[in-house]
Amino acid sequence: MTPSRKALRAATAGAHARVDAAFGAFDLTDRAHYAAFLHAHADALAPLEDALDAAGAERLFPDWPQRRRAPLLRADLARLGSDATPLAAPLPPLSGDGAIAGTLYVLEGSRLGGRFLSRGLPGDFPSGYLNADQGAEKWQHLLERIDDLLHKASELRAAEEAALAAFSHFEHSAREWLAKG
Repeated sequence: MTPSRKALRAATAGAHARVDAAFGAFDLTDRAHYAAFLHAHADALAPLEDALDAAGAERLFPDWPQRRRAPLLRADLARLGSDATPLAAPLPPLSGDGAIAGTLYVLEGSRLGGRFLSRGLPGDFPSGYLNADQGAEKWQHLLERIDDLLHKASELRAAEEAALAAFSHFEHSAREWLAKG
């Protein structure tokens, strides 16, 4: 495990557990619950991806445009017959390389979790978002690049703060969509 991944994982463990618990309350075998689950993800993911675009994530991670998953989310929601327009407001800009790295760490980590969750979906549910491909080499390359960027303690702190904020967006969105019931 890379040093920055170890630090990010430790700093965000509690937030990660809260997000897992919040999204674990959705029944992914129920069509309405699955649509709400996807909406909750869209309301967190789309603004985070937009913030990464605005901050110039492609400058640090040249493959960033290919990593975006909001279009896959919109397509899955459309296949479910649901309005795919995110309801969340835009986020403030990310400030600095550490913030970009921390945010991308959370988004790409969620991709790994999505692949696991997709296994429990009924066969007729759209799963482009949850099955978004990320080979092991892409994850490892991302972690190595993040490690390169976070060699200063100040950048690591910025990454941890951004990662915590990203987890918070996901948790808040999950709780909002669960409350809509």
